[in-house]
Amino acid sequence: MTKSLLAIAVLSCAVIGCAPTAPPASRTSAPKTHMNMLQLMRAFPFPHSNVIFDTQSRDPAGPEKKQSMSFSVYRWSDSDTYAGWPGVENSALALSEMAPLLLLPRACANGKPAPVDQDDWKKAVEGLVTVGETVAKEARAKNIDAMLDLSEKVSNACAACHERYRDVDLTGGVRCEVEAG
Repeated sequence: MTKSLLAIAVLSCAVIGCAPTAPPASRTSAPKTHMNMLQLMRAFPFPHSNVIFDTQSRDPAGPEKKQSMSFSVYRWSDSDTYAGWPGVENSALALSEMAPLLLLPRACANGKPAPVDQDDWKKAVEGLVTVGETVAKEARAKNIDAMLDLSEKVSNACAACHERYRDVDLTGGVRCEVEAG
């Protein structure tokens, strides 16, 4: 009889599964955020987009590469590892990688919730992912000719959110919130 009960238990596990019925809480809850939206923007997209913008006037492979990327998060004392085209590619990938962080619920600098659930916000985030991937591809190819157009596309991807949510009132009033009316 004990063997029969064991066989039924094993068969039941095989048929219906032995996994818990609900996933652990850590898998269903949103990741904890540590920055408000302004801090996130200043830490990631701002310096990395400036690396890309710098290619409009300086060739990352040129002799002045040590003077380029002046707004970079990279320090030149770190060696050439972060300079030149690898630095541009890394910054482009950083934009794509970090963009989904813009979808996590967090506060704006004014303490109000960021509009991360808005469709236009989500579309702008996807645009940032896409343009970052494109810039990375062209940086791997060392395509300096593509950088002017791509810098504009990065700027446009940022503007898709900024024009509606950030640039509402630059005097310290409303940010991350649609202007009434």
